[in-house]
Amino acid sequence: MKFERARTNEQIQERKKEILKACSKLYDESGIDGVHFKAVSEITTFVRSTIYTYYKTKEELLLDLLLEDVKTWSSDVSSILAKYEILSKEAYCRELTNTYVNNTRMLELLSLLYSTVEKNCSLEKLTAFKSELMALMEPLITSIYKYFPDADDESIQTFLYNSSCFVSGLYPSTNMSEKQKEAIKKSGIPYPSVKFSDMCYKGLLALTSTL
Repeated sequence: MKFERARTNEQIQERKKEILKACSKLYDESGIDGVHFKAVSEITTFVRSTIYTYYKTKEELLLDLLLEDVKTWSSDVSSILAKYEILSKEAYCRELTNTYVNNTRMLELLSLLYSTVEKNCSLEKLTAFKSELMALMEPLITSIYKYFPDADDESIQTFLYNSSCFVSGLYPSTNMSEKQKEAIKKSGIPYPSVKFSDMCYKGLLALTSTL
């Protein structure tokens, strides 16, 4: 079958959607090392040269995968807004923790964002990503204003920054491989066995104390 170049924006988006679906499958099966253009071409209808038309590097592909996950998480936060008119500090932190627990691939990709993914993306791609990311943060910002009506803008901005750093850093430290756990055990370093959900809730609760 002769290959036809995508000419409309709808065709382009459909092709990117197919590529992204393949990336999602590969990442879920083998992690970041399993995502490369040769593997993507093997489970899509595109050869590698066609994939390069839409993504210059695999990191740019991972950036779009992260955006899809953030969209799902953002929708989960919107559901909190729709469901509750009032929430106590404790209830809010529990609900917010659940949105993170339900989107762990997003957390894993976020933990790699600055150290790995962003470093091999074009400025244009990275700028577009950050603009869309900021828009997807709107439900979280709205939720803080809604459930913490007495918080000032500076406190809210501080919470947004600190909670983002905390959650993305917490996830990898509470989801180590068996080899990492064994190394800690053999080294004699005291390391308590903790669940991400428990630590996330406690950390968010502490961070909301300034709101």
